[in-house]
Amino acid sequence: MGSQIEAVIYDGAEWLPGLPPGLRVVSLPGGLTMLPVTDDLADRLDQARAGEDRISPGWLLGQPVAALARQISADRKVLYIVGETFGGVGTQEAIGWQEGRLMYGPSGTCDIEADLEPGYRLVPRSDGAINAGLRFLGAHASPGQDEYETIGLTRHRYTEDWIRD
Repeated sequence: MGSQIEAVIYDGAEWLPGLPPGLRVVSLPGGLTMLPVTDDLADRLDQARAGEDRISPGWLLGQPVAALARQISADRKVLYIVGETFGGVGTQEAIGWQEGRLMYGPSGTCDIEADLEPGYRLVPRSDGAINAGLRFLGAHASPGQDEYETIGLTRHRYTEDWIRD
């Protein structure tokens, strides 16, 4: 079994000015909000717009979504995440901004050596790119859980499922 998530997670208010209309945002524990990155969202973004030149070519983090995330961060912290698993192991990427400035990442991590990409690090899941990025946002793991589980990201296995919730 596998999973795939791509999302922009930010602190504070659910709906933000500047977001394309008609998108679904999801409230998460800890005062966080998630904007699932669906095909619909990706189609609405300017594909030529660069978000961060430090994202390595070939990574899953997309420049147009990174540009939107950086824009959203004008008055808050924002984290853009991508994670994939298959059979329990996987890869994670994350990048975060605060007030328009890059403050975290880009970070790429994996669970097994076979998944190493240029610029990735092999780390335990608890220190993966997404958990570390969530700590940047201010998330704190509950006892017996990591940050990913604490804020409820385990509720769905695929990004598209968040908009049907």
